[in-house]
Amino acid sequence: MNKKFVILFSIFIILFNQIIKLNANDDTYINSSNITYNEKKNIIELAENSKINFKNINILIDKGIIDYNKDEFEVFGNFYLYEELTILSGQNLKGNTNLDIFSANNVSYVYNDELKIDSDNIKRDKNLIYFFNNFLTPCELNGYFNCPTWSLRIDKTEYNIKEDKFTHFDTFLQIADYKVLYLPFFTHYGVNAPRQTGFLTPFFEFKIGGNLGVITPYYQPLDETTDLLFKPYIYFDNNFIIQDSFKFNTTLNKKTSGGDTSLEIENIKKNNDSEIKSSIRFATKNVINKNRVFSSAGLFTNSVSSTRSTNEESITFEDIYIKLENYNLFSNNDYLNTELSSVASFDSDNNKNYIPISPSINYTNLFQIRNKTIFNELNFISLRRNESNATNPSESLILNMHNEFIQNYNKKNTITYNKVKLSSSLNEYRYNFNSNLNSQTMKISSFLTSDIFYQKNTYITPRLKFILPIHIQNTNKEMNEDSNSITFNYQNQFADNRFFGNDLIDNTPRIVYGIENFFNINDQNISVNINQSYDFNKNNSYANLINQQTNFSDYSIESQFNTKNLIFRIDARLDSNNFSKREMNYSFILNEPLDLRLSYNETKAEAFKTLSSDNKALNIIISKNINENLKTTYETKLDIINDYTPFESSLNFSLFDDCSQLDLNYSNLRFNDNFNTIPEEKISISFKMDYLGFFSYEETNNLFYQNKVN
Repeated sequence: MNKKFVILFSIFIILFNQIIKLNANDDTYINSSNITYNEKKNIIELAENSKINFKNINILIDKGIIDYNKDEFEVFGNFYLYEELTILSGQNLKGNTNLDIFSANNVSYVYNDELKIDSDNIKRDKNLIYFFNNFLTPCELNGYFNCPTWSLRIDKTEYNIKEDKFTHFDTFLQIADYKVLYLPFFTHYGVNAPRQTGFLTPFFEFKIGGNLGVITPYYQPLDETTDLLFKPYIYFDNNFIIQDSFKFNTTLNKKTSGGDTSLEIENIKKNNDSEIKSSIRFATKNVINKNRVFSSAGLFTNSVSSTRSTNEESITFEDIYIKLENYNLFSNNDYLNTELSSVASFDSDNNKNYIPISPSINYTNLFQIRNKTIFNELNFISLRRNESNATNPSESLILNMHNEFIQNYNKKNTITYNKVKLSSSLNEYRYNFNSNLNSQTMKISSFLTSDIFYQKNTYITPRLKFILPIHIQNTNKEMNEDSNSITFNYQNQFADNRFFGNDLIDNTPRIVYGIENFFNINDQNISVNINQSYDFNKNNSYANLINQQTNFSDYSIESQFNTKNLIFRIDARLDSNNFSKREMNYSFILNEPLDLRLSYNETKAEAFKTLSSDNKALNIIISKNINENLKTTYETKLDIINDYTPFESSLNFSLFDDCSQLDLNYSNLRFNDNFNTIPEEKISISFKMDYLGFFSYEETNNLFYQNKVN
């Protein structure tokens, strides 16, 4: 064997064994084109472009030495260190071999692949990293202004790795390289920090010729899943004297693996008002197991409603429900819903008046055998009021039962759905002021229906439905608790019962015919559906409410046209005699070259018996990205009947980039009546910065009432 080969092989074995020892002791891997090891001094000398890996830390260096006896690691020249999303680069790194103590010059530190810090010097001492004379920003270095949108010039920064907390001393906030604010001391947290107790970014609100408001939110995490937020609003006059008015909000949130719970308390006191207006809202929804869900929500308040109202005094009321849902309780595909709801209202003299308390139980099950389906539903409701009058009983007990048998046939080009539906209702009404009005009612209804689709081709589908109701009732004293809403459209025409709820039932046999069309031409989808019903008894309960005078109903049209960037919908009701419009709904959505959304609603007074005048409204939303950093949005709701008066409108300009956003918003909220609703016109400005929260300013025109910070 060649003597030189034996010598080289022996040296390789020695170095290989030493590397194994280093790996075993220090979990360190070194990759270098030239490595020198001094066994006596236990020093490794590394050549240029050496790579070191230990404890998930990767280092690329120019030159360096590792002295294991002295526990020293030193880099001569440049180095590049990265660990997951954290990168540190610079010159002349010197520290211990674990790199939990080190110093370096001219460093660049990238935190979480976003926040960038350039510093003249850096020192690490265990869990603390110090940056001296540094520059900090999460923005692109060559951004919108050919420089970072915002940055911080800082004398000294202390970063606590364990707490993920940054503390800055002697700082200038720069906007586009212009110094705008000096901060002698402030702190903020990184994205991985645990939740902390303390004050959040304060808000300020100004009113021209009015008061100054200061809002200082305070955040308190109670445990791993529960948060508490206090938000006091304190108002000062022009002499900075605290005013008698204030607002205080408290919000409690709890999140668990099974659901969420929230509680919000709001207290408001205005000048020259001795009473504090309070509102309490809560909501919870929790999945107990895969078959059971509990939910509840409620509102308690004595504040004046902000809706259109003639009430000048506080309206105290509560609105609460508690619900337990069970799935697959007794058998597969069954559902049990148990609910308790309550709405309590009080008049201005604090006398209780009309307080319905409504416990209800609803149970449904479903059985399917081949082409047959059996559906059953049982519903019990108890509606209670503290007081009653001639039209509202103090207690209503309602028991509803529904049974459906459905069988479908598919033969050649015809699909038929046959249904037998049986509904029965038992009601008992009790009056606490006059027992002579007490009554019991019974109602039995059945529907025999046959729905036929003829599918000769994929474009046109004629449809025909026969509906035969049979109605038996022992009295006409039944109350209408849940069938006050009414509509006329394509889908409702094909419904077994065109009324909502169970109190009112269609009382005429009828035939509904329709034509459903669908076309796909060059990726353009077009659908047009039209139907009309023929009521054998033209003097029926439903026809009376929609002002239908003949056996034939009006025409109902449902149409949609959509392409890649455009969607247009029509939902219309046309008079059966002259095809004039009685109801018209348009919806238009355009995505290019701008985002445009229009919705138009028009209803003639003669369309429904309960309407006294025509209604016309137009909603518009226009949004456009002017460039990659500027977006504008306009929204308005117009009352077309009254000279296009806006119910509500807003105009927003948003300037944004990768690290900040500036919003300028104008909003106008008003009504065209003389009720107790106060118009509001606002101009607001807000500036938000990543990692540092946001500052906001809002001004209200002094022609109107109030302003607030969003």
